[in-house]
Amino acid sequence: MRNVILITATMFAASVVPSFAAQTTVNSYTQSEEAKARSAIIQAGYRPEALEASQSGTFFFTATKGNDLYSVTVTPDGKIYVSTGLPIQGSNNKPAG
Repeated sequence: MRNVILITATMFAASVVPSFAAQTTVNSYTQSEEAKARSAIIQAGYRPEALEASQSGTFFFTATKGNDLYSVTVTPDGKIYVSTGLPIQGSNNKPAG
């Protein structure tokens, strides 16, 4: 009887684990969604460098333009919001002032 319970519990656990792994979260995204976000950044004249995070269809990238580094947010509808640029260290660009 003990072995039957152990086997049943093991089979149940094995069938449940894949369903947990297949669930999506608010941080999940597809390669197509990431590509669209990167494309929106490029069309705005920036070069996407790294995807920092994603949540609920919104992507957060670091991007460059010239010798400056930017934080770029891309919303699910393709709108982008760009931070004020910061000089990239070692770019020989001195901040104004």
